[in-house]
Amino acid sequence: MASIGVISKDVITKTRIFEELEAAGHEVTVITSPIFDAAGFDLIMVDLDDPTALLVLKNQGHKCLAFAAANDDYKIKAAKEAGCDRVYKHGEFYKKVLPNFKFP
Repeated sequence: MASIGVISKDVITKTRIFEELEAAGHEVTVITSPIFDAAGFDLIMVDLDDPTALLVLKNQGHKCLAFAAANDDYKIKAAKEAGCDRVYKHGEFYKKVLPNFKFP
């Protein structure tokens, strides 16, 4: 079981992540501020549509998994430049990564 923080402004996104990860036995917490103690999380899932996403990635990129719309190349590139090596387009994230998620 992993402790996973979720950063997203979208209620549907948060609900989908919660349902999938809690069913797999992970502990999931919504992070509501870009300033938080990352030590309590094994992983932070970041929706790049959230206004605080890039700030979080700049501080915690090594511990993040991020996802964005397929046509949002700027955010995808910025996430990778911030140190996040696990960046997915929505389709891949929702169809492949989330349903088969395992940690580490």
